[in-house]
Amino acid sequence: LRNLPERLGASLVIVVGLAGVVGVLTALLAMSEGLGSTLKATGSAERAIVLRGGSDAELNSGLDPDSANLIAEQAGVRKGSDGKPLASRELVLIAELPLKRSGSSGNVTLRGVEPAGFELRPELKIIAGRKFEPGLNEMMVGKGVAGQFEGAELGKVVRIRGADWTIVGVFESGNVHDSELWIDTATAQSAFGRGGYSLVLVALENAAALTGFQAALKADRRLNVDAESQVGYYAKQSGESTAMIRVLTLIVSVVMAFGAIFAALNTMY
Repeated sequence: LRNLPERLGASLVIVVGLAGVVGVLTALLAMSEGLGSTLKATGSAERAIVLRGGSDAELNSGLDPDSANLIAEQAGVRKGSDGKPLASRELVLIAELPLKRSGSSGNVTLRGVEPAGFELRPELKIIAGRKFEPGLNEMMVGKGVAGQFEGAELGKVVRIRGADWTIVGVFESGNVHDSELWIDTATAQSAFGRGGYSLVLVALENAAALTGFQAALKADRRLNVDAESQVGYYAKQSGESTAMIRVLTLIVSVVMAFGAIFAALNTMY
């Protein structure tokens, strides 16, 4: 203790360095846990995601229109309020918008959804504006996008891949969809020259119906698809996404810990 005032500057450097190690480690672990929690909160055991066979994510999946229609007709799919299978054929793309904090471009998920997509996700609430009208260049933005990206506010017009889109609504779902842009599927196909879909999201009669639904898809020789519960899909995505962060956390922690040890030894000496 008597030594500290004699070497006050060096001692403060050591204290700040040790605090920095703890702070960086805590921030990286919080990032990992936060991402995992957000992804896991997105799913439901009573909804299933159907992707092209062998695809492990929405972005690298592709389904032709005939396959998408056949998927919705399989056993185990719940009927909607109109008596038709409750399914949403969706197209997932990556768009770019300027970030508020830096002005540089940042990636954001652009999701084309059908009207049933809203009924399939009862947790989604419109907090400002309204739903987009099918056939029009109208867009809804998640609450997270509105706060993070420049010009992503209600009533603004954003330009994405050569097309102008009017933001008519802001929604909140409390999960990963808060960081997405939503437009009409058919309009997205026309605007971006896509003839198929990325996935089909269906409502199951109950959680136990997943096994029968998967068996029906496998038995149909016209289809080459994989299906899993929505909660299972996002849990898998969470594991893959957080694994990289955890590896980075380990590397940074080990390097900084050695630095802190030598700093402490220097102070003790």
